[in-house]
Amino acid sequence: MEGKIHLGLDHELYGEGYRDPFIQDENKLSITEIIPRILQERHFLTITEESLLKEIEEEEEGEREEGRDGDDDLTDSEGNGEASRVAGSEDDKIENEGLKGDEELKTGSSINTYENFQVQKQELSKYISTALNETSLSLDFVSLLISSVKPNIGKTTMSPHLTKTVPLGSLNSDKLEVADPHRSEETSSIGQGLKLESLEKITSSFRNSSLRLNEQVLKEHTYWENIHSVLQSGEVLYKTRDPTTGFRSIGVKYGFGDSGSSYHDPGLAVLKRDSRDGMVSLLPVISSGTGGIKVADKVYKYIRVKILSKIDDDYMLTGQSIFNSSNIIQSGGSFGDISILNDIEKIRFFLFEEDLFSQLTREAKTLINYNVSIISNKIIIEVNDNIIEIESVIYDENNEDELNNLYQNINKESSMNNGKAQQILIFLKLMLCCFYKYNLNLRQGVPTARNKWKLANSHPLILRPLLGYLRHEINFKNILYIVENITSAYKSEGVEDAAVKISSKQYSTLQPISETKKVQDIFEKSTKSPTSEITILLRNNSKKNVLKIDLTLSASETFCNLMVNISIMKYENEKLEDGVKLLESNVSEIYDVEECLQWVISNFMKDATS
Repeated sequence: MEGKIHLGLDHELYGEGYRDPFIQDENKLSITEIIPRILQERHFLTITEESLLKEIEEEEEGEREEGRDGDDDLTDSEGNGEASRVAGSEDDKIENEGLKGDEELKTGSSINTYENFQVQKQELSKYISTALNETSLSLDFVSLLISSVKPNIGKTTMSPHLTKTVPLGSLNSDKLEVADPHRSEETSSIGQGLKLESLEKITSSFRNSSLRLNEQVLKEHTYWENIHSVLQSGEVLYKTRDPTTGFRSIGVKYGFGDSGSSYHDPGLAVLKRDSRDGMVSLLPVISSGTGGIKVADKVYKYIRVKILSKIDDDYMLTGQSIFNSSNIIQSGGSFGDISILNDIEKIRFFLFEEDLFSQLTREAKTLINYNVSIISNKIIIEVNDNIIEIESVIYDENNEDELNNLYQNINKESSMNNGKAQQILIFLKLMLCCFYKYNLNLRQGVPTARNKWKLANSHPLILRPLLGYLRHEINFKNILYIVENITSAYKSEGVEDAAVKISSKQYSTLQPISETKKVQDIFEKSTKSPTSEITILLRNNSKKNVLKIDLTLSASETFCNLMVNISIMKYENEKLEDGVKLLESNVSEIYDVEECLQWVISNFMKDATS
């Protein structure tokens, strides 16, 4: 055909190494690549029947023209004929390859399947992931390298995993400057210097690590030695957490909950380790109300007892208890003087003082009718011409003058009741221990409804026994004075044939039970009402009659109200046999006792003189 030139390219002549990567082999294109190209070339969206017929006719006419051109080429010269044969063979080859491609398109290949597409898709995603990982590693490497110079910038660009596992600044770089890099001697010496420097750094690092480990071992040894000493001293340890740091720690129970105490502060403390030297310090804690614990703000207070006596119509201080510092110092014994043991004993002592004053305040509220009042942190008891003050005082170890009463013991009058004040303080502490024992017995007994009610509603007997015994002593002296006055008045009248004999026994319940058991339980004595006895014997010599009057003084359940039992017997002889009871009565006022005695004694004396 004239005006047309057909060019052919045999890819096999050049080989795979010389193939242009931008030239695509149409015979090796997949279906997903061929279909878009056909749609773009054919314009299937605007195709019609007439256009298809016209295209078929043009293709047939072109084939006929190519056939005629082939016949004309055979009659040309030898060179042209050879070129035609070459071109013809090339066209045949291209045509054969086209037919082969069409057959592959018709039969279908594994390359053009959907499974192959999924495989290639997975491989592509794998390559992308690998590229992202490599990029992330490169970024982490650069960030870690920068962190030694600029920590904030390195931390913001590092991955979270690398931030948790590798510390900042652990990767570094140095710039090595060589004067003449071509000189081997200088390069060798620089290398040896770097090795020596590295060895020195490693040696220094190991030495510092060894020192730190040695210090840590010493701290651990000190800590566990203190814990062991606390355990060996008989303290109760338990597992807890430090409220300041939240770390696990060991606690100690220094309170009296296991002894029967019902105080709101159970007495718990954390044995806190000092990070500097490993010593153990005491950190008191209390319940936070939400199931946890918090640090307790402790203010140490102790109880002081004062006695004011009426002198010249004015009350003056005549006695005061002394604070004994030995109560808060615990000797280390075989463990030496360990401060943690002293701290435990100190805080336990002041906890007992707090509990005691709390129980005294609780009990004093029910004794207002008996001249007991509460003013701020002080309980005031008025008994006859004396005033007893029980005060809670803040502990100040630097003020030795106040602790030892140096400013008060200036003369004999100001210190004459010091012993009595100290005995009152000891009595109050013993009574609190008695209350602990009572509660502990209820807890250890059978858990019946009665025991539970007693445990919840029992009131302490601490202040009432003290007040009851003081009032009982005054009442006993007053009644004995009345008896002596009545009998002495009849003696002064000159009745010689009547004889009077008076005997008394104060605190008869505190007397020894028997010769074999002379010591009685102090708790049992103190929780019983005080009892005293007065016996009066009146003898009539003329009629040989004897009148016996027994007065038994006791107190009510509150220990403060007076109860007097009067029993009068009349006997016909001095052997006190076959007597007749004339009177049996109980009175609660001293005035009634006086009237009864006057009436009975006066009648008996009249019979004796008549």
